[in-house]
Amino acid sequence: MELATEAAWCAGDQGKFFEYHHALYEKSEALSSQETLIELAVTIGLDRNTLAQCLSSGQHQADVEQAKQAAANRGINSTPTFFINNRRILSNEPYAEFQRIINQELAAAQ
Repeated sequence: MELATEAAWCAGDQGKFFEYHHALYEKSEALSSQETLIELAVTIGLDRNTLAQCLSSGQHQADVEQAKQAAANRGINSTPTFFINNRRILSNEPYAEFQRIINQELAAAQ
């Protein structure tokens, strides 16, 4: 997963972070190796050599580690995780729970 995250940062260097991010979620098997990550990148128009060089250099390893630490500091250990006014809500909560918390927060803000 860290390699895929780093590849997404590298895709961002080419202006296609979100396109690559969406492609990763659509093709979860692409998380398995550097070569499959590069092949996926090519399908959305990224330059193969630029992405390969970015991954090989470890250019974004520190960014990935910093993001992981920031997530851990907030108690995020799965995706998606939602926050409403700093209240963490796990993705498996039913819609009614989201609605209840939103209504509580709206009432508290008035």
